[in-house]
Amino acid sequence: MSKKLKYTQDRDLQTPAEFEEAKTKKETAYVRKGKFILNFYNIWRTIKKAKKVTKKIKLDPNLYSEEWRYNWVKKKSKKVLQLLNVYVDVIGVENWLDRGVILASNHQSNIDPILMLAVNDFSKQQPVAFIAKKELWTQRIFKHFMNLIDNVPMDRNNPRSVYNSIKEGKDLVSDYKRSLVIFPEGTRSAKQEMNEFQPASMKVAQMAYAPIIPVTIIDSYKLFVKRPKGEFRIKIIFGKPLMPEKFISLKTDMLTKNVHKEIEKNMKKYIDWDPKKLGIKPKSVNKKTRCTYY
Repeated sequence: MSKKLKYTQDRDLQTPAEFEEAKTKKETAYVRKGKFILNFYNIWRTIKKAKKVTKKIKLDPNLYSEEWRYNWVKKKSKKVLQLLNVYVDVIGVENWLDRGVILASNHQSNIDPILMLAVNDFSKQQPVAFIAKKELWTQRIFKHFMNLIDNVPMDRNNPRSVYNSIKEGKDLVSDYKRSLVIFPEGTRSAKQEMNEFQPASMKVAQMAYAPIIPVTIIDSYKLFVKRPKGEFRIKIIFGKPLMPEKFISLKTDMLTKNVHKEIEKNMKKYIDWDPKKLGIKPKSVNKKTRCTYY
Protein backbone atom coordinates (compact mmCIF):
# COMPACT_ATOMS: atom_id res chain seq x y z
CA MET A 1 0.00 0.00 0.00
CA SER A 2 1.40 3.37 -0.98
CA LYS A 3 2.23 5.81 1.77
CA LYS A 4 -0.33 8.59 2.21
CA LEU A 5 1.16 11.96 1.43
CA LYS A 6 0.72 14.74 3.93
CA TYR A 7 1.90 18.31 4.13
CA THR A 8 0.94 21.44 5.97
CA GLN A 9 -0.30 24.51 4.16
CA ASP A 10 2.73 26.40 5.44
CA ARG A 11 5.06 24.67 3.00
CA ASP A 12 4.98 23.92 -0.70
CA LEU A 13 4.94 20.46 -2.25
CA GLN A 14 8.56 19.40 -2.21
CA THR A 15 9.15 15.74 -2.94
CA PRO A 16 8.82 14.25 -6.44
CA ALA A 17 6.05 11.96 -5.16
CA GLU A 18 4.00 14.90 -3.86
CA PHE A 19 4.40 16.84 -7.09
CA GLU A 20 3.51 13.80 -9.19
CA GLU A 21 0.36 13.23 -7.14
CA ALA A 22 -0.62 16.87 -7.65
CA LYS A 23 -0.20 16.43 -11.41
CA THR A 24 -2.01 13.11 -11.72
CA LYS A 25 -4.94 14.15 -9.54
CA LYS A 26 -5.34 17.67 -10.84
CA GLU A 27 -8.58 16.87 -12.69
CA THR A 28 -10.54 16.32 -9.48
CA ALA A 29 -10.13 18.14 -6.18
CA TYR A 30 -9.58 15.99 -3.11
CA VAL A 31 -12.69 15.58 -0.97
CA ARG A 32 -12.86 13.44 2.16
CA LYS A 33 -14.89 10.29 1.53
CA GLY A 34 -17.40 10.90 4.32
CA LYS A 35 -18.08 14.46 3.21
CA PHE A 36 -18.53 13.36 -0.40
CA ILE A 37 -21.04 10.66 0.60
CA LEU A 38 -23.03 13.15 2.69
CA ASN A 39 -23.17 15.60 -0.21
CA PHE A 40 -23.59 13.10 -3.06
CA TYR A 41 -27.33 13.71 -3.46
CA ASN A 42 -26.88 17.49 -3.68
CA ILE A 43 -24.05 17.08 -6.20
CA TRP A 44 -26.22 14.77 -8.31
CA ARG A 45 -29.15 17.21 -8.16
CA THR A 46 -26.95 20.12 -9.22
CA ILE A 47 -25.59 18.26 -12.26
CA LYS A 48 -29.09 17.12 -13.21
CA LYS A 49 -30.43 20.68 -12.91
CA ALA A 50 -27.58 22.09 -15.02
CA LYS A 51 -28.25 19.44 -17.68
CA LYS A 52 -31.96 20.30 -17.72
CA VAL A 53 -31.38 24.06 -17.98
CA THR A 54 -28.77 23.62 -20.72
CA LYS A 55 -31.18 21.57 -22.81
CA LYS A 56 -33.99 24.09 -22.39
CA ILE A 57 -31.93 27.17 -23.27
CA LYS A 58 -30.78 25.45 -26.46
CA LEU A 59 -34.42 25.39 -27.52
CA ASP A 60 -35.27 28.82 -26.11
CA PRO A 61 -32.41 31.04 -24.80
CA ASN A 62 -34.93 33.33 -23.09
CA LEU A 63 -36.50 30.59 -20.99
CA TYR A 64 -34.01 31.27 -18.20
CA SER A 65 -32.78 34.86 -17.95
CA GLU A 66 -29.08 35.59 -18.03
CA GLU A 67 -29.36 37.09 -14.55
CA TRP A 68 -30.96 33.90 -13.20
CA ARG A 69 -28.28 31.69 -14.77
CA TYR A 70 -25.38 33.76 -13.44
CA ASN A 71 -26.86 33.86 -9.94
CA TRP A 72 -27.54 30.11 -9.99
CA VAL A 73 -23.99 29.25 -11.09
CA LYS A 74 -22.54 31.63 -8.50
CA LYS A 75 -24.69 29.99 -5.80
CA LYS A 76 -23.34 26.58 -6.79
CA SER A 77 -19.76 27.88 -6.76
CA LYS A 78 -20.26 28.73 -3.08
CA LYS A 79 -21.38 25.14 -2.46
CA VAL A 80 -18.19 23.84 -4.07
CA LEU A 81 -16.06 25.93 -1.72
CA GLN A 82 -18.07 24.62 1.23
CA LEU A 83 -17.59 21.03 0.08
CA LEU A 84 -13.83 21.55 -0.21
CA ASN A 85 -13.73 23.58 3.04
CA VAL A 86 -12.02 26.43 1.18
CA TYR A 87 -11.74 30.02 2.37
CA VAL A 88 -10.42 32.80 0.15
CA ASP A 89 -8.29 35.75 1.20
CA VAL A 90 -8.89 38.47 -1.40
CA ILE A 91 -6.39 41.31 -1.68
CA GLY A 92 -6.89 44.44 -3.76
CA VAL A 93 -10.35 43.65 -5.15
CA GLU A 94 -10.89 47.41 -5.54
CA ASN A 95 -8.57 47.14 -8.55
CA TRP A 96 -11.27 45.13 -10.33
CA LEU A 97 -12.88 47.99 -12.25
CA ASP A 98 -16.64 48.08 -12.83
CA ARG A 99 -16.44 48.02 -16.62
CA GLY A 100 -15.41 45.65 -19.38
CA VAL A 101 -11.97 44.38 -18.34
CA ILE A 102 -9.53 41.55 -18.92
CA LEU A 103 -8.70 39.50 -15.82
CA ALA A 104 -5.36 37.87 -16.65
CA SER A 105 -4.61 35.15 -14.11
CA ASN A 106 -2.14 32.37 -13.47
CA HIS A 107 -3.77 28.95 -13.61
CA GLN A 108 -2.97 26.34 -10.97
CA SER A 109 -6.04 24.11 -11.00
CA ASN A 110 -9.58 23.45 -12.26
CA ILE A 111 -10.96 25.24 -9.20
CA ASP A 112 -9.63 28.64 -10.38
CA PRO A 113 -12.75 29.64 -12.40
CA ILE A 114 -14.95 28.76 -9.43
CA LEU A 115 -12.80 30.99 -7.21
CA MET A 116 -13.25 33.89 -9.64
CA LEU A 117 -17.03 33.37 -9.62
CA ALA A 118 -17.09 33.29 -5.82
CA VAL A 119 -15.20 36.60 -5.57
CA ASN A 120 -17.28 38.28 -8.29
CA ASP A 121 -19.79 40.66 -6.66
CA PHE A 122 -22.26 41.55 -9.40
CA SER A 123 -23.17 44.78 -7.60
CA LYS A 124 -19.57 45.99 -7.75
CA GLN A 125 -18.05 44.37 -10.85
CA GLN A 126 -19.29 43.21 -14.20
CA PRO A 127 -20.02 39.45 -14.39
CA VAL A 128 -17.16 37.17 -15.35
CA ALA A 129 -16.86 35.35 -18.65
CA PHE A 130 -14.19 32.85 -19.64
CA ILE A 131 -12.18 31.78 -22.66
CA ALA A 132 -11.77 28.04 -22.13
CA LYS A 133 -10.52 24.98 -23.98
CA LYS A 134 -13.18 23.49 -26.25
CA GLU A 135 -12.77 20.06 -24.65
CA LEU A 136 -14.78 21.27 -21.63
CA TRP A 137 -17.91 21.35 -23.83
CA THR A 138 -17.67 17.58 -24.25
CA GLN A 139 -16.46 16.54 -20.79
CA ARG A 140 -18.88 14.38 -18.84
CA ILE A 141 -19.73 16.91 -16.09
CA PHE A 142 -18.42 20.30 -17.21
CA LYS A 143 -20.37 20.24 -20.48
CA HIS A 144 -23.63 20.81 -18.58
CA PHE A 145 -22.36 24.09 -17.12
CA MET A 146 -20.43 25.68 -19.99
CA ASN A 147 -23.38 27.39 -21.68
CA LEU A 148 -25.06 28.64 -18.50
CA ILE A 149 -22.86 31.75 -18.39
CA ASP A 150 -20.74 33.51 -21.03
CA ASN A 151 -17.95 31.12 -21.99
CA VAL A 152 -15.99 31.10 -25.24
CA PRO A 153 -14.61 27.77 -26.54
CA MET A 154 -11.11 27.73 -28.01
CA ASP A 155 -9.34 25.01 -29.96
CA ARG A 156 -5.75 25.67 -28.95
CA ASN A 157 -4.43 23.67 -31.93
CA ASN A 158 -6.43 25.58 -34.53
CA PRO A 159 -5.19 29.11 -35.38
CA ARG A 160 -8.54 30.11 -36.91
CA SER A 161 -10.38 28.94 -33.78
CA VAL A 162 -7.96 30.93 -31.63
CA TYR A 163 -8.60 34.08 -33.69
CA ASN A 164 -12.39 33.60 -33.59
CA SER A 165 -12.31 33.03 -29.83
CA ILE A 166 -10.27 36.20 -29.28
CA LYS A 167 -12.72 38.14 -31.45
CA GLU A 168 -15.71 36.75 -29.54
CA GLY A 169 -14.00 37.54 -26.26
CA LYS A 170 -13.35 41.08 -27.47
CA ASP A 171 -17.06 41.50 -28.23
CA LEU A 172 -18.01 40.30 -24.74
CA VAL A 173 -15.76 42.97 -23.23
CA SER A 174 -16.53 45.82 -25.63
CA ASP A 175 -20.25 45.28 -26.27
CA TYR A 176 -21.45 43.46 -23.15
CA LYS A 177 -18.97 44.89 -20.61
CA ARG A 178 -17.99 41.49 -19.26
CA SER A 179 -15.02 40.81 -16.98
CA LEU A 180 -13.25 38.38 -19.30
CA VAL A 181 -11.03 35.88 -17.48
CA ILE A 182 -8.14 34.47 -19.46
CA PHE A 183 -5.40 32.10 -18.36
CA PRO A 184 -2.37 33.06 -20.47
CA GLU A 185 -0.46 29.89 -19.54
CA GLY A 186 -2.93 28.00 -21.72
CA THR A 187 -3.18 25.08 -19.28
CA ARG A 188 -2.95 24.35 -15.58
CA SER A 189 0.51 24.43 -14.02
CA ALA A 190 -0.36 22.15 -11.05
CA LYS A 191 2.32 23.97 -9.06
CA GLN A 192 3.05 27.34 -7.49
CA GLU A 193 5.46 28.49 -10.20
CA MET A 194 3.91 29.81 -13.39
CA ASN A 195 4.50 28.38 -16.82
CA GLU A 196 5.40 30.70 -19.67
CA PHE A 197 2.52 32.75 -21.07
CA GLN A 198 1.32 32.30 -24.64
CA PRO A 199 2.84 35.25 -26.57
CA ALA A 200 -0.46 36.37 -28.16
CA SER A 201 -2.62 35.90 -25.05
CA MET A 202 -3.03 39.65 -24.44
CA LYS A 203 -4.21 40.38 -27.98
CA VAL A 204 -7.82 40.41 -26.79
CA ALA A 205 -7.07 43.33 -24.44
CA GLN A 206 -5.60 45.38 -27.29
CA MET A 207 -8.49 44.57 -29.61
CA ALA A 208 -11.06 45.50 -26.94
CA TYR A 209 -9.06 48.55 -25.76
CA ALA A 210 -9.77 47.34 -22.22
CA PRO A 211 -7.86 47.51 -18.93
CA ILE A 212 -5.92 44.42 -17.87
CA ILE A 213 -6.16 43.38 -14.22
CA PRO A 214 -3.25 41.06 -13.29
CA VAL A 215 -4.62 38.34 -10.97
CA THR A 216 -2.44 36.09 -8.83
CA ILE A 217 -3.84 32.85 -7.39
CA ILE A 218 -1.80 31.20 -4.65
CA ASP A 219 -2.14 27.61 -3.39
CA SER A 220 -5.21 26.42 -5.34
CA TYR A 221 -3.24 23.50 -6.80
CA LYS A 222 -2.85 22.01 -3.30
CA LEU A 223 -6.55 21.16 -3.32
CA PHE A 224 -5.78 18.22 -5.55
CA VAL A 225 -3.77 16.16 -3.06
CA LYS A 226 -4.67 14.74 0.34
CA ARG A 227 -4.35 17.44 2.98
CA PRO A 228 -4.85 17.80 6.74
CA LYS A 229 -8.35 18.30 8.16
CA GLY A 230 -9.60 21.81 8.71
CA GLU A 231 -10.11 24.89 6.61
CA PHE A 232 -7.90 25.52 3.59
CA ARG A 233 -7.05 29.08 2.59
CA ILE A 234 -6.33 30.29 -0.92
CA LYS A 235 -5.13 33.80 -1.77
CA ILE A 236 -6.26 35.86 -4.75
CA ILE A 237 -4.47 39.14 -5.42
CA PHE A 238 -5.83 41.72 -7.85
CA GLY A 239 -2.99 43.90 -9.08
CA LYS A 240 -3.27 47.47 -10.23
CA PRO A 241 -4.95 47.84 -13.64
CA LEU A 242 -2.86 48.26 -16.76
CA MET A 243 -4.74 50.88 -18.76
CA PRO A 244 -5.09 50.49 -22.55
CA GLU A 245 -3.72 53.93 -23.38
CA LYS A 246 -0.45 52.80 -21.79
CA PHE A 247 -0.06 49.52 -23.68
CA ILE A 248 -1.99 49.89 -26.95
CA SER A 249 1.17 50.68 -28.89
CA LEU A 250 3.21 47.85 -27.37
CA LYS A 251 3.85 44.64 -29.26
CA THR A 252 1.56 41.92 -27.92
CA ASP A 253 4.39 39.64 -26.82
CA MET A 254 5.98 42.49 -24.85
CA LEU A 255 2.63 43.28 -23.19
CA THR A 256 2.25 39.60 -22.29
CA LYS A 257 5.69 39.62 -20.64
CA ASN A 258 4.76 42.72 -18.63
CA VAL A 259 1.58 41.06 -17.36
CA HIS A 260 3.57 37.94 -16.42
CA LYS A 261 5.97 40.09 -14.40
CA GLU A 262 3.11 41.76 -12.50
CA ILE A 263 1.51 38.43 -11.57
CA GLU A 264 4.86 36.97 -10.57
CA LYS A 265 5.69 40.06 -8.48
CA ASN A 266 2.52 39.63 -6.43
CA MET A 267 3.19 35.90 -6.13
CA LYS A 268 6.53 36.61 -4.45
CA LYS A 269 5.07 39.42 -2.33
CA TYR A 270 2.13 37.47 -0.91
CA ILE A 271 3.15 33.81 -0.95
CA ASP A 272 4.13 33.91 2.75
CA TRP A 273 1.77 36.76 3.65
CA ASP A 274 -0.20 36.02 6.84
CA PRO A 275 -2.61 38.78 7.94
CA LYS A 276 -3.01 37.31 11.43
CA LYS A 277 0.71 37.31 12.13
CA LEU A 278 0.97 40.83 10.70
CA GLY A 279 -1.99 42.04 12.74
CA ILE A 280 -3.90 43.14 9.63
CA LYS A 281 -7.65 43.28 10.03
CA PRO A 282 -9.93 42.53 7.05
CA LYS A 283 -11.95 45.29 5.41
CA SER A 284 -14.94 42.96 5.15
CA VAL A 285 -15.92 39.30 5.40
CA ASN A 286 -18.56 37.55 3.29
CA LYS A 287 -19.49 34.38 5.15
CA LYS A 288 -21.71 33.13 2.32
CA THR A 289 -18.92 33.13 -0.26
CA ARG A 290 -16.21 32.39 2.33
CA CYS A 291 -14.25 35.40 1.10
CA THR A 292 -12.27 37.72 3.38
CA TYR A 293 -11.32 41.04 1.80
CA TYR A 294 -8.12 42.96 2.61
